[in-house]
Amino acid sequence: MNPFAERLKVAAVIVSVGALWVGGAQAQSFTGSDNAAIGSAGGRGSGTGEAVRPTAVEIIARLLEKNKERSAALDHYESERTYRVEYTGTGGEHRAEIQVQAEYSRPDRKRFTVVTESGSKFLCEKVLRKLVESEQEATAQSNRTQTTLGPENYDAELVGEETVATASGRVRTWVLRVTPKVDNKFTYRGRVWVSEDDDAVVRIQGEPAKSPSWWINRAAFESTYVRRGDVWLPAKNVSSSHVRIGGEATLTIEYGTYPVVAARALKPGDEVAARQ
Repeated sequence: MNPFAERLKVAAVIVSVGALWVGGAQAQSFTGSDNAAIGSAGGRGSGTGEAVRPTAVEIIARLLEKNKERSAALDHYESERTYRVEYTGTGGEHRAEIQVQAEYSRPDRKRFTVVTESGSKFLCEKVLRKLVESEQEATAQSNRTQTTLGPENYDAELVGEETVATASGRVRTWVLRVTPKVDNKFTYRGRVWVSEDDDAVVRIQGEPAKSPSWWINRAAFESTYVRRGDVWLPAKNVSSSHVRIGGEATLTIEYGTYPVVAARALKPGDEVAARQ
């Protein structure tokens, strides 16, 4: 393989992963980034007898309100994440993986420590490590504002109900189809599954609203979440894209088992703070 073709391949991979991360960032920002979803009263029925089917606007309003409380309630967690990228196309097959120790402390402090890495050294250094570093940008307040699933950013339609199998059990959900009002690298179109009993995001499938580069002609992602006690946290994100010069790139983030999760009951003052 000539050097020019090799550079094209490497550039395509990096751009692909950048596009893929859009999906991952969207999914996390959608639920308050790595802030979790505390189980609470709400959802269908709510102890009032016969269930009344809510509108998409009502579901989103409840979700946003709960997200404010969840952000204030989650104090700390620890987990070992696995970041993996696989590319098949020009130049053959290339793979890399890193293990990262992740720690979160409220309100927005994160620390990531790379524990091990394997596969392509170039992909580890230029793609996966850069990916970890980019999380701060994806979770900045300004970007969270852009990605919030609210009427200022998205149109939503309730398209049905579905029971979703998660690592922590089966969950009854509302299924929303969401369409961004503005196409940019922080918005997406797709479907969102919201639990009926505690207004938490369980699953997201979508595609970036705007391709981040000419190199990419198709990209998609799926994010799933897991319940740990009364808390929902990201479980897995799989993003894939097709590169115009030929090839497929897949990025997988597995968030681990969360052996340490510390969440507290909200006090009256916390609810006010969470709204600010």
